[in-house]
Amino acid sequence: MDFLLECGIDNETLTKIRLNNSSQLIIDAEWNIERVVNTINYLRKIGINVIDKILINRFDIILRGEDSLRESFNKTNQSKLIQMINKDIKYLYYLDLY
Repeated sequence: MDFLLECGIDNETLTKIRLNNSSQLIIDAEWNIERVVNTINYLRKIGINVIDKILINRFDIILRGEDSLRESFNKTNQSKLIQMINKDIKYLYYLDLY
């Protein structure tokens, strides 16, 4: 998971990611580094600023990949959903609907 350091994720967040996520999710992330990095970059690009919280609490969202998330966001009122997620990541559940 050290590759996340290059994405601007700090050591404290890395520790929390390891503690809050299953070993299988961690292994999946390490096998899909490019997907994880591209997804993080995409979320930042569209204005999501709670990346650390998402990585800690909903790493499965990151593993979906940029294309899948783009498709899900496009089926919603993207700007409103981004604002809601930035206030509280519980609104990520809207992405589960698509």
